[in-house]
Amino acid sequence: MTEKNKKISKNITYFLFFIFFLVGLFTFKDYGMWTDEEFQRFSGFYWLNYVLSFTSFGEFKNLLTLKLNQIGDFTLPSPEYHPYYGVIFDLPAAFLELIFKVDDPKNYFYLRHILNFILFFIGSIFFYKLLLNRFSNYSVSLIGTLFFVLSPRIYGSSFFNNKDVVFLSLISIALYYAFKAIDKPSYKNLLVFSMFAALSTAHRILGVLLPLSFLTFIFLSALSNNKKSNHLLSIVFFCISYYIFLILFWPALWSGPIENLILAFRWFSQQILEVKMLFAGEYIYTNFLPYNYIFTWIFITTPVLYIILFVIGYVLIFKRFFLKFLNIKDNTSHHDLWRGANEKKDLFIFFNITIVVSYFILSDVILYNGWRHIYFINIFLIYIATYAFYRIDIYMHLKNKNNFHYYISVLFLITITYKMIVYHPFQNIYFNNYFNKISHHNYEIDYDGLSGKKFLREILALEKNKNIINIGVASWYPLQRSIKLLDKKDRKKINIVGQEFQKADFIYSNFTSEVDKNINDKYKIPSNFTTIDKFILDNIRVYEVFKKNK
Repeated sequence: MTEKNKKISKNITYFLFFIFFLVGLFTFKDYGMWTDEEFQRFSGFYWLNYVLSFTSFGEFKNLLTLKLNQIGDFTLPSPEYHPYYGVIFDLPAAFLELIFKVDDPKNYFYLRHILNFILFFIGSIFFYKLLLNRFSNYSVSLIGTLFFVLSPRIYGSSFFNNKDVVFLSLISIALYYAFKAIDKPSYKNLLVFSMFAALSTAHRILGVLLPLSFLTFIFLSALSNNKKSNHLLSIVFFCISYYIFLILFWPALWSGPIENLILAFRWFSQQILEVKMLFAGEYIYTNFLPYNYIFTWIFITTPVLYIILFVIGYVLIFKRFFLKFLNIKDNTSHHDLWRGANEKKDLFIFFNITIVVSYFILSDVILYNGWRHIYFINIFLIYIATYAFYRIDIYMHLKNKNNFHYYISVLFLITITYKMIVYHPFQNIYFNNYFNKISHHNYEIDYDGLSGKKFLREILALEKNKNIINIGVASWYPLQRSIKLLDKKDRKKINIVGQEFQKADFIYSNFTSEVDKNINDKYKIPSNFTTIDKFILDNIRVYEVFKKNK
């Protein structure tokens, strides 16, 4: 690539990131309330109270006590009984809410939404830097970053999902510094990587897989390197740094760094939510998932081009390293599975996605609501898809085929962008074109509950002269949480009666259920209610509204 083309690619990248940020800045208020947001906010204040107990900030403590007393919801569990969830996002968000004296419920959730998006934006920048570090090609890195950003479900979730998308963003940053440490395993690079690896683990305990895989690669490097003492020092330094940062970033460990860490692993291994969910047209228990659960959800909710490129890239990387493994000779001092840092990075990504997916398939880990719990593997998926694009780019230039592959990719990305505009602000329920027509009959759609805000606003507009509107909920979603995104005067008009349908004027159903609807009548709509509205998006039925007959 010439210097002129490099400059053009860099300028296009800066411009697109600027547009990306502006779009987020002007649309973050469009998104509804995620099911877990209220608990995450509660957890942030609970642990902020714990942290401030070690200080003398009296004014903050008084405000904090007031906030904690105001948080209440009969469906809301206490953080005291869920002590090991990470607070990397929730605690600073709670602190900012105190600092800026945000008192309106609508505004403090919007504050969390913009913070969530900003972190995803930063994570996307680091993903671009990660690709540039590996491929040294501005155009390929930009295409890969567009694949990453224009992943509809994850983009939509980046405004409200402060568990899984925050984790994805932290992993993206940590991976970049892992690559820097692979390039040059200096104490500085190891220190920075250990810090972000600890941040990731403190947010979600699954983040421990990243430092473990990194240590595995240091060990493999030591096998083929005469400087084993240097590798040993690197391992010791990294482990100590990582553990110190982990304690610092995870307040639950402060009272017992070793004991509580062990308890955290044990606690998460025992968390079982044994409910039913709709998958492939059948209601199945969350603790008896079929082996194809992860593959199915990824396949039907990821743009097709990304899947095709990923499969190509995965096969190419597997073939390369499998052949290298077969060619290792016992009588040689060189046992590397890679040739140079770039191949080592490819194997590192390949190793991580293979281990993570295998772990979730073969273990008893509970998954529900699609694949959101492992959204972070989208980093590995898109990296490998970009690797395939990079190999295609090399091949096309060798054959003098110009930039045909770029034209195809850009055309596809324009199509995906259009789809995301159509779905806005419900990109989180995206299904690719092969499955959107059958999805609502076979899979739960709005399990995040974002449609609640839209429904409530439309009901208020329909019944604007009514003082109290009684609403029944024929789904598992706690609709009362979405009330907090309404204006203060409108909140007083909404009365949620749950499944006491005979008290309701209207019934809302987004079809999510923890029971088998075929044999359980918990959410059955009474015969004296009639359908008055259906929200259908791109052939996907999101919710229905029923009104009591007069």
